[in-house]
Amino acid sequence: MAIVCATHLSAGVPGAADVAAALATKLAEPLLLVGVPEGDSPQGDTATLDERQERLEEVAERLGLPEGQVRCRVQSGVEDVLADDECRHSRWVVVDAEGWRTSAWRRASLPERLARAGCGPVLSVRRAEALVDWVRGRRRLLVLTGVDPLSATTEAAVTFLRELRRVGACDVLATYVCSPLEARERLGIHTPVHVDVLEPSARDMEKLDPAVSTVLQREVRERVGDLLGEGGVEVVLEPGYGRPADHLLHVALERGADMVVVGMHARGVVKRLWHGSVSAGVLRHAEQAVVCVPEGMREPRRALPPRSVLVPVDFSQASLRAISQARSLVGPGGRVHLLHVHRKRMGEPGYPDHVGVLPEPLHGRDLLLRRLWELVPRDEGAQSLQWSVEGVSGDDVTQAICQATEREGVDLVCVGTSGEVPREPDVLHGAIARELVARCRRPVMVVPSA
Repeated sequence: MAIVCATHLSAGVPGAADVAAALATKLAEPLLLVGVPEGDSPQGDTATLDERQERLEEVAERLGLPEGQVRCRVQSGVEDVLADDECRHSRWVVVDAEGWRTSAWRRASLPERLARAGCGPVLSVRRAEALVDWVRGRRRLLVLTGVDPLSATTEAAVTFLRELRRVGACDVLATYVCSPLEARERLGIHTPVHVDVLEPSARDMEKLDPAVSTVLQREVRERVGDLLGEGGVEVVLEPGYGRPADHLLHVALERGADMVVVGMHARGVVKRLWHGSVSAGVLRHAEQAVVCVPEGMREPRRALPPRSVLVPVDFSQASLRAISQARSLVGPGGRVHLLHVHRKRMGEPGYPDHVGVLPEPLHGRDLLLRRLWELVPRDEGAQSLQWSVEGVSGDDVTQAICQATEREGVDLVCVGTSGEVPREPDVLHGAIARELVARCRRPVMVVPSA
């Protein structure tokens, strides 16, 4: 797979062609120089095809690559570049960030149009000298990567980080732009009504609650995983509202990042206008080099046996079967979390202001937790597992279970169903199992009655 460099042939300081040549040498790949008559140079509109070919060959000669490693191709326009099969299936597409004309009706420059077309990972070059020094091993690179645990594009961005580590040493800032209020809702972290009873440090609703921050840190680290190669990984949580691109670029500027890596959805024109685009915002306004990675580049995750299972418990025989099934799925050192959801009822006494998940009612909490611990098997095999119990309250039982799966970060939900006559007020009906399958982001195993 070739390294493709799209250039407007403007003379000047080292740019995309120099970075592409360094990458081709490092990765032992051929280099394809593509001349595009879309630059701001005075010659861009008047030069003939032969003159452009001659200038492109001069650029190739200046790069000093071995004979046969670099090829030159002049295209008549941007559309020809986008349709070029070799460009679409390249290992990298390297292009200068600046110097491209845009018409009054089309704001997108060539780097953005290449990224939209899914032409491999597109590197929009700024500060070319720093990138060349990194490729040649003269310095480390500080890379900011946008990470969203709920977005499929994160997998593509993380896949590309492994490619960067193959090129050279780089430290990674895995940055998640998150809404504190939305995070509280997703995780089931209760927001108290009377803010004045809180400690002053907890009154700012725009700040991340420590419990929320702990969960988000874990989620980001799980999505990034282990990155081979030289360099560290730091998780950065950036609370923010509005356009995520603005917050990513704020962190990149504040931390002095050399490169920003973002995944990109393959959206049509209408969806881009409606939803906006993080990658487009970063490409247009970044002061650093930017890499846009198409969603299709993500590597599929290997299916692994579950290491943690959540079991919703209503103290029925169905729950006991689900607990037995859960313990058989996780090996030694695995974890089983038993959860009871108290369905809030009319006429119950009100809940005091509480920071965190709404707990079981005070009058029955201790008894409930004892009953949950009594369900933990006592045999030797069960003792090799980690067990935890929790009681929460909520109007929507299914939502409370889904929120607990997010807080605990479990791999699987194991829920039992039964046709027995309910003996417990908080029994889990079959409808709840069906709702879990439809609403939960984690895999759900339904254990039917015997």
